[in-house]
Amino acid sequence: MATDIYETISMAKQERHKTLFLNYRNLKMFPVELLKDEGLQFLERLYMKRNSLTTLPDNLAQKLPNLIELYLHSNNIVIIPEAIGNLARLQSLDLSNNALQLLCPEIGRLRSLRHLRLSNNQLKCLPPAIGDLLELETLDVSMNQLMSLPERLHRCLSLQSLTADHNLLSHIPRQLCCLHRLNQLSMAANQLTFLPLDLNLPPPITLPKSLLDLLEFPLGHCHRCSQSMFTITYPKLFPLRDTVLAGVHRRTTVSFVAYCCSSHCLRTFDLQG
Repeated sequence: MATDIYETISMAKQERHKTLFLNYRNLKMFPVELLKDEGLQFLERLYMKRNSLTTLPDNLAQKLPNLIELYLHSNNIVIIPEAIGNLARLQSLDLSNNALQLLCPEIGRLRSLRHLRLSNNQLKCLPPAIGDLLELETLDVSMNQLMSLPERLHRCLSLQSLTADHNLLSHIPRQLCCLHRLNQLSMAANQLTFLPLDLNLPPPITLPKSLLDLLEFPLGHCHRCSQSMFTITYPKLFPLRDTVLAGVHRRTTVSFVAYCCSSHCLRTFDLQG
């Protein structure tokens, strides 16, 4: 196995590969061949998932200065060295499924970082410096032990997706309302009692305490019988050229979509009737 890794890295150096795959190699330490001499100055993507690494070398940025993507999914990494902040070009960092208990504040120096995945670790808090990641678009911290999110997270104005499922969160910082690009927010399996998200709604929004409360918010009403619809809808497409409305625009290609509450209503609904 050691000879195989040596040959793989040697070939990558000789042929100046930009991508290197070292997945499923049962590595317990970072390969010294990657760090010898000048390292791999040209390497941009390094995949090392499903190994047994426990840490990263302090001179990683010195030997691999042009890394754009670093995938360390499913190792045994307990700590990330402060030198991680020296990877100035890094855009994607995957540390999911490790044993991280702390995240060093130097993570905030990764000013080019766009995707940060920290799911399924043992993190109890996140450093406020995460708010310095102005280019961050995706943050996944699900399946940790977080009791709160950094208030400075609202400074990540490029954030589009935030996943924090399966933590111990009791509230969400109201400042997240400032993240106007955020379009995916997942907070399932936490201890939330209200959502202080102002998004043009009266705050706070109290979560429903029973199924009965949900009856006030149907998905819509059946076009056939006008009954409220809550879980399942049956759509039916009517090309307008097949109806009396086609007289307005005889060549129209527009269609009308009707929604019904049951298959019976779907069969009996007629736009012309």
